[in-house]
Amino acid sequence: MSMVVPLPTAYLVASCILAPALATVLAALLGRIHEKAPPAVAISACSISLVSSALLLTSLWGSSYLELEASPLWAPGIPLFILLDPLSLLMAVLVSLIGLLILLYSADYMRHEPGWPRFWSLMSLFLASMLLLVLAGDLITMLVGWKLVGFCSYALISHYYTDEPERWVGGPPPEPMYSPSHCGLKALFTTTVGDVLMFSGIFLIYAYAGTLRLTAIYASAKAWLAALASTPGMLALTATLLAAGPLSKSAQFPFQEWLPEAMAGPTPVSALIHAATMVKAGVFVAARFLPIFYIGLHELGAWEASIFFLIVAYSGALTAILAAAEGCVSSELKKILAYSTMSQLGYMMLGLGAAGLMPDPAPALTATFYHLAAHAAFKSALFMVAGLAIHLAGSIYVEQMGGLRREIGLAWASSLVLGLSLIGLPPLSGFWGKEEILSACLASGLMLPFLLALLTVFLTAFYTIRMLGLVFHGPARGERHAGASLGHLASFTPALLAIISVVIGLLAPIIMPGLEEPLGSVLNSYLGTKSTASSALTSWHLPGTLASLSLLAAGALLAFSLYVRGRPRPEGILATRPYLRRLRGVLRGRLGLNSIYYAISGLM
Repeated sequence: MSMVVPLPTAYLVASCILAPALATVLAALLGRIHEKAPPAVAISACSISLVSSALLLTSLWGSSYLELEASPLWAPGIPLFILLDPLSLLMAVLVSLIGLLILLYSADYMRHEPGWPRFWSLMSLFLASMLLLVLAGDLITMLVGWKLVGFCSYALISHYYTDEPERWVGGPPPEPMYSPSHCGLKALFTTTVGDVLMFSGIFLIYAYAGTLRLTAIYASAKAWLAALASTPGMLALTATLLAAGPLSKSAQFPFQEWLPEAMAGPTPVSALIHAATMVKAGVFVAARFLPIFYIGLHELGAWEASIFFLIVAYSGALTAILAAAEGCVSSELKKILAYSTMSQLGYMMLGLGAAGLMPDPAPALTATFYHLAAHAAFKSALFMVAGLAIHLAGSIYVEQMGGLRREIGLAWASSLVLGLSLIGLPPLSGFWGKEEILSACLASGLMLPFLLALLTVFLTAFYTIRMLGLVFHGPARGERHAGASLGHLASFTPALLAIISVVIGLLAPIIMPGLEEPLGSVLNSYLGTKSTASSALTSWHLPGTLASLSLLAAGALLAFSLYVRGRPRPEGILATRPYLRRLRGVLRGRLGLNSIYYAISGLM
């Protein structure tokens, strides 16, 4: 670590964060002068962030971590810290790259939508806030980015704030419908509950550690954790409070109900929230908390520290299977993808929980981050394809689509590759991280979460093939919108991401060990330990992998038979099996959880 850094490094950090922050203002102002100015400014700024973060990553890749201190002009007496380590720099590159591709897609997709300058301004602020969050070296700076990300998600989900009926989501009747402004407030209020709980946990850390600087918190963890653990229940309370923030931001149980309604925002907003910003922020912050409770559990032997890992693991596994089951019966295209995101984030949280319970957390942390990056690529592209399908079909419901492969053939080919990546078909990108996480569950003794995650494999394959079948295959089931085609960028951007997803998968045997070495090194620096793992991709549990692949094949073949071949017809099966109709009703009703949350909010 060094507090004195070369000026080029400081300039690169500043340009990475400040370029999109400046674009926030310029896009809003210049949008009144020329309509092409906002996208040009936002895309240029994001390109600067990508180049800056990539240069930082390559120049600092061999080092453990680097810490920078700065005092903002408006508060010269308050030091703010930037922490440059493999985790933060990889996240910065990922956020910038996926963000840039989504902005390019938006230039075509949003060109006839209302609120043009406001959209580009908020998207730039969204990216700047996420970059500030991932590069933060102290909890105050992290919280500033954290809350700005939450504000941007609220504002962008509510983009169509005039609430015209055609902008509502939910349904189809008799299922409830929700206005965009309602959906934005729902996201804001739900995540704020988790924020308040996490802030309380951070206050406890400051009360015992006397600092909010991450490296200082890690270095002195043994001392202040021992003092905290001397009062029975205090360490468990702190672990629970700190877990609530990441769980709410990543839409994990019991905070998951806001994400399905977040689809009220424009499709590029959905892609950005699910791929590179809002929900991934929860996984990142949970990874930042991991060293604290690892030291408490493995160095101090304080069992209460394991509460953090058990909460994120069990919440992740439960969310994974519940969201996947709800995705199997959903009618709304973007909502299916929202349930999918919740489910895949559950895998990531499960991976972090398993990492903390293992003697060496590096392999499971590597698998989690790899899965996060792979998911960012294929999920952002799937949302882009969904936007094209909705735009062409003129409906948000998959039952009113069908036959689109003949009209948007490139998007269909892209979605096929992306969907197979999502279900985890080897050797595509979704396979490697998922299997490592499942193996980590077994190695850490998380048997029940392992079984839930294993069953989720079947459901993931089913809802993905069902979605592709209903959207692209069979006869057209609705009216097409004349002149609804978009520009080339909207079609080629998901195709490019599909290629990236394939490359990530094919190179996984090289990428994952290459990631584990620097991630393990920086963990060793924070934890004061030495990695004992040989490399990722060597610890697979063969029976578990075979079971996973068998369930994948079963789910995919069942959905292919029902929704691609159409034999037997799903309607006929439901007509003769009342228990399946009841199950579908329960799942479409979201197990009653959404109604319970509305009832609770009505009492508050």
